[in-house]
Amino acid sequence: MNLRHCVLIVPILLFGSLIAWTPPPAGAATNAAVGGIGGVNNGTIQNGDGTGPAQFTVDSVDLALVKQARDLNGVVLPPGAGVRPGQQIYFVLYVDNPTVYPSDDLRISDVLNEAQFTYVPGTLETTQVTDGSPDATIWAGTWTPLTDSIGIPDDTASFIDTVAPTGPNLLSIGAVPGQSNMVVTLPGSTLVAFRFLVTVN
Repeated sequence: MNLRHCVLIVPILLFGSLIAWTPPPAGAATNAAVGGIGGVNNGTIQNGDGTGPAQFTVDSVDLALVKQARDLNGVVLPPGAGVRPGQQIYFVLYVDNPTVYPSDDLRISDVLNEAQFTYVPGTLETTQVTDGSPDATIWAGTWTPLTDSIGIPDDTASFIDTVAPTGPNLLSIGAVPGQSNMVVTLPGSTLVAFRFLVTVN
């Protein structure tokens, strides 16, 4: 069986990428503040028409989502790597924030292909390391266990069962609609990673 990766549903300025990470593209948007006494842009306030110092530029960076498959020792498996039925591997998902600004309300959804993999209950964990950390440093991070199910007490992620066959198949991270996960804020200059164990079918 060849290991395959799936495209992830990632709202809020995140775009899926697999294994390799490239520097995120930066973008800028020029905005303007308009105003006036008794009305907007009526000439009563200097630059009330949004010109000159009333204009400001907002820079944005698209954060990349990376999904990796790793063996039990944390070694990243290359795309197309052969795996055998009954073998256990880790999936690691991470988002790196190279800016000094926090990224609020991070949300990730990842559907597990149950025809190929079975989630091992109780193996969902998270860690945070310095932005730009290599694979070995991510793996060596301090991993904190997360609860699998939604509901109280809850944390930032959960695994739920949405389709047959029976078993958890949908990982959600952050305040995904319809789930009660806590909001995830990614601090500046920080990489946040999530990992879980699966058995190859």
